[in-house]
Amino acid sequence: MQTFCSIVDQIRPSWKSRIIPYLNSEPMLDPLIMNRLRYVSARLGQSEVELSTNVSALTPSKQKMLEGICLSELRLSVFGFTEKTHKLIMPGLSWKTVKQNVDYLVVNDSLRKCIGQIDVVMINHELVTTEDIDMARHYCDKHSLVFNLWGFLDRAGNVGRFSNRINHPIIVGCEQNRPLERMHITFTGDVILCCQDWCWHNIIGNVKRQSLLEIWNGEAYQHYRESIYSARGEHPEVCTRCKLSIQPS
Repeated sequence: MQTFCSIVDQIRPSWKSRIIPYLNSEPMLDPLIMNRLRYVSARLGQSEVELSTNVSALTPSKQKMLEGICLSELRLSVFGFTEKTHKLIMPGLSWKTVKQNVDYLVVNDSLRKCIGQIDVVMINHELVTTEDIDMARHYCDKHSLVFNLWGFLDRAGNVGRFSNRINHPIIVGCEQNRPLERMHITFTGDVILCCQDWCWHNIIGNVKRQSLLEIWNGEAYQHYRESIYSARGEHPEVCTRCKLSIQPS
């Protein structure tokens, strides 16, 4: 929590930042997530705060704890909308529990008044049926949620069960401009190149030893940006495996 607070304390309102207090895991499993969200709200009340959850741990009691904490966006990753599909594509989670938590959320007016936008996110994958998509769309329309159907992303080859089969020997950029717009910070304080870099192969700095601005404007970050956007030199290996990398036209 001390490291987290030191990061938030450096952020200036003039940056108009979006705070995303999770990386590659389920934020509702973090026992300090409510404390973190309250601290962000107290220090940076006007900043956008985005949270994404698979809803399995967003229980009614957790929702009660969230009341009064303002979020600009809450994303519900519910990749299957029938029990069969949900079990196939999100193994280890209980569809019954997830659906109960979602059903409680959509009628929880005390919580929803503090959230700017609630999205249901599904992925366009062969395991996801037309029935799942239609049911999710109808549910979103009924409860005033935003429906998103995104393409499948294998996280630069890190998802073992499925693959985008990407191998880009030359790249000239990133579709989501991650190196230019986002800083990804691990629980150890290391700054990594991207959220797709699950194994932390590309460490740029550490917030326990450097300020955010020192890292953001530093030589290491500039080197990575040059290697990704110039089509010269050696590209980060994770980028050559990523669906979001831009190839020369």
